[in-house]
Amino acid sequence: MRGQRYDRALLLGDGKRNQVMELWEVQRYGTDSYGDPDYVSIYGMPPAEWYRRGVRLLARTTVEAVRDRLGNLIGADVAKAASRAAMPVAVIDPFAGSCNGLYWILRHLPRAEGLGFELDPTIFANASRNLPLLDRRIELIEGDYRTLLARHRLPADRLVVAFLAPPWGDALSAAHGLNLRCTRPPVVDIVDAFEQVYGGQPMLYVVQVHQTIEPASLAELRQRFDGSDLRTYDINVEGLQHGILLGQKRWNSGAA
Repeated sequence: MRGQRYDRALLLGDGKRNQVMELWEVQRYGTDSYGDPDYVSIYGMPPAEWYRRGVRLLARTTVEAVRDRLGNLIGADVAKAASRAAMPVAVIDPFAGSCNGLYWILRHLPRAEGLGFELDPTIFANASRNLPLLDRRIELIEGDYRTLLARHRLPADRLVVAFLAPPWGDALSAAHGLNLRCTRPPVVDIVDAFEQVYGGQPMLYVVQVHQTIEPASLAELRQRFDGSDLRTYDINVEGLQHGILLGQKRWNSGAA
C-alpha cells in the first residue's frame, strides 16, 4: 500500500480502520493529508517518539484522536477555569478513545484524577496497552458511560470536569455548522446523564465544538448551565476550526 494515498477515507475504510498502523503509515498519513509527517502528535510526542516508546494507534484512532495542539489549548483553558474551585478535581471522559484529550487536561491539572470510558472493545484494548507507557495515570473502563457512571461514582468532595466529545456523525453541515442535537448521542442527553449521578456537586462541562454551531442547539445546551463560556481556537484540525464550550453547574468558574 506504499503507493496509495494515505487519507481519511483510506484509514476509516472497512479494510483498514481497525488495523494497527506502522510508523511509516502514520507519517505518510500526515504528509499526504496535511503536508506534515509529525501531524499525528499525541501524548506530547511526535510519531517517531511515541512509536519508539511502544505506543501504537489503530488507523481509525490516527484520524480521530485529539491532536496535541488542540489538547494543549483545551487543557490550559480547563485548568484555568477549574483553578477557581477550592477543592480537589477529577476529570471524566465518557468517549475516551485514545485518551489524548483526557491526557492533556490532566497534564494541566497534574493533581487531578482521570477516568475514561470506552465502549468499542478494539479501541479500549489498544488504548489500555498505551496508557501504562505515559506519564499520566488514567483509569480506563470498558463499556457504556450511561451504565457505568453511577457504578464508578467519584467522591462528593470533587469538582467533576466532564470532557464531552461525542462522535459528530452527520451533525456537522456546511450550511448550519455543528448541530449539538445531532451528535451521537446528543450533548444535552450526555449532560442529563451526568446530572443524574453528579447533580449534588459542582460540575464543569467541557464540550468540544466547531467554529460554527447551529444556534438553537447551542441555546438549548447553554440553558442546562448556570453560566457558560464559548471559545474557538485559531488552529486548523482536520480542515476545521475547533473550540470548547465551558459550562458550570453549582459553582462560579468565572465563565461569562
